[in-house]
Amino acid sequence: MNSLKSRSLTAIVLIIAVFISCNDANNREVTPEIPSAQTMSIDLSEFSSNSNPKSQAGSHFNAALFRAGIAKLIVDANLIVPRILINAAQNKNPEVIAEGEYQWMYSAQNGDDEFSILLTAELESEDEVNWNFYVTSSATDPPLNNFLLFSGEAEFDGSEGKWTYFDAQESGAVSEIEWDVDNDGRIELDFSVLSDRNGNKGSEIDYDFDGVTKTIIYTDGSSGDTTTIEFNTDTNTGFIISPNYNEGIKSCWDGNFENISCPN
Repeated sequence: MNSLKSRSLTAIVLIIAVFISCNDANNREVTPEIPSAQTMSIDLSEFSSNSNPKSQAGSHFNAALFRAGIAKLIVDANLIVPRILINAAQNKNPEVIAEGEYQWMYSAQNGDDEFSILLTAELESEDEVNWNFYVTSSATDPPLNNFLLFSGEAEFDGSEGKWTYFDAQESGAVSEIEWDVDNDGRIELDFSVLSDRNGNKGSEIDYDFDGVTKTIIYTDGSSGDTTTIEFNTDTNTGFIISPNYNEGIKSCWDGNFENISCPN
């Protein structure tokens, strides 16, 4: 009898342990992962900081540096504020509104400019989340009052998705970006300008970082010209292909940023 009671008690303990474990797992998974600022950032830090002074670097590298800088300026003109707002949301605790619906209320600052943000997330399925960033600020012209500055759809873990950005002076979306950020460090971003507010309508910038090599493919919306730049962050070598540089011929540089003949 005692043996039977002992086995029954053990079974009950195991059932309770499994139940608690399942509940803990569910609690860890119910809140979706806020996508990181990497989903809207082109990082050229190694590309620019490792360079020699322009007087010493070769013309191929300088041509690539100049054109990569233009691409980054276009991205930052659209995404710098959203990037600050999403970065400030990291590690904030959400409020549960309903089953599968969450909200975060917080503030962020860009220099002297202050922003109040209402971030909402709604689970569309086990793997898909709808995100909305509503912003209030007097730092913009016109001022924003609970304005939907950007929204998106993303995987539950924030590794893949799409952002769409808006402007209070525009009737529709001004830009959008699709992203794929892997745990192994691979980053793929496809950015498109949909508005002519900054004179870049139709421009597209694709950015790929495989952990070693950064590739930028920039298509100018006004001319339709496409420039491809590749830079190895380990060796500092790379190349540029651009229709308005060196007659569109692939142009390479070595680890000292000096012009070389491109390897076959």
